[in-house]
Amino acid sequence: MDIYIKQAVLHQFSPDDTELVLSDQLLTITPKIEEYLRKKIERVYSDDAKTGQLNSDNTFFELAQADLLEASIKIAPLWKEEFILSENQKTNDLLFVAYEKNGIEHFAFLRIALRENLVHIADNSDNPLMLTQNNLPSAGSAPDEAVIINLQSGKYHLIEKRIKYNGAFLNYFSDNLLQEKPRVSAKKSIQAVEKTAQKIADNFQEGDFQFQSKVKSAIFNNLEEDGELSPEKLANQLFDQNLTARLSFVDQLKEVVPEKIVFDEIDASRQLKKFENQKLSLSNGIELIVPNNIYQDAESVEFIQNENGTYSILIKNIEDIKNN
Repeated sequence: MDIYIKQAVLHQFSPDDTELVLSDQLLTITPKIEEYLRKKIERVYSDDAKTGQLNSDNTFFELAQADLLEASIKIAPLWKEEFILSENQKTNDLLFVAYEKNGIEHFAFLRIALRENLVHIADNSDNPLMLTQNNLPSAGSAPDEAVIINLQSGKYHLIEKRIKYNGAFLNYFSDNLLQEKPRVSAKKSIQAVEKTAQKIADNFQEGDFQFQSKVKSAIFNNLEEDGELSPEKLANQLFDQNLTARLSFVDQLKEVVPEKIVFDEIDASRQLKKFENQKLSLSNGIELIVPNNIYQDAESVEFIQNENGTYSILIKNIEDIKNN
């Protein structure tokens, strides 16, 4: 991923007095800080991110296009007014970053909750371990919340956490700050595919382990070949012999995921890895992990249903066996 960090601003929110400490200058971008910011931004392009597109007259989008320091000083108080409703607050660093991705200008707003950590003080022999405040999490961890916006197209990726207020959970970031209804994340969309498929299969008495394996194979093959999941295409593959089931699957899935599941600038490798193998737990304690391409090959694996209702699994043409 070709990301070039241009500018950054750091503000801080303290829950003790619900105040913002606003910086009046840009961060000095050292190599370590550049690496930290770049890795944090890369983690936003994940299957956990909700996506969408802001219109040119969207208030947040207009603010994001201003000078970075000016934009951050205007956005941070808007964020605070929404976030202070939360019943569980911590000290947070608010990082605003201007960067280029593949030569296109982008804006990022990252909320990072600070941690308490023990550190070893070498010159203090009486008490070498001390608890320090305001520690940033590692570069490899995802931001607690973040929005990144393509300033050319208005496309955005959003990681948000609901806040609890008066017993209710609110999507304060998308509803109140962005004033947008983003698409469900790819991760949750795929979970909806699995859940809906299983529900429809159960309704038609088709929900055995072979159907669950069929779902995993269909998701893997479509992601690998097309880089997306179409409800209609999945319906044809999963319920090819049952028109009613196909229609029910598409209708129910579109209530949760109204559009194709796409990986727009998102790395699909985590989902591909999740579905690349079939993992079977047998009643006798045996566990099998079978790659999809082998699982679907009748010359390699055969599932036999016995007359008494039990199953036998025949694994064929094994050239070598190792005890790991």
